Amino acid sequence: MGTRITIDLGSEELLKAVKIAAVEKGKPVREIVIEALKQWLEKSKLSGEPDFQAMMQTVSEYRKISGQNSQ
Repeated sequence: MGTRITIDLGSEELLKAVKIAAVEKGKPVREIVIEALKQWLEKSKLSGEPDFQAMMQTVSEYRKISGQNSQ
């Protein structure tokens, strides 16, 4: 099962544009959003902004460690 989030895009026009793009590309909206987020993360990484993927990996490792210690 995937991870779910709810996002307020702030614009019905943006949502419509994303849905239209998904239909035109023959992909679910989910895939379009995932691609966009991955591209944004890569762009952020190249521009010297914080490495969000490394941060998330660190959080995941911490959770594994802390989960083992609390049992």
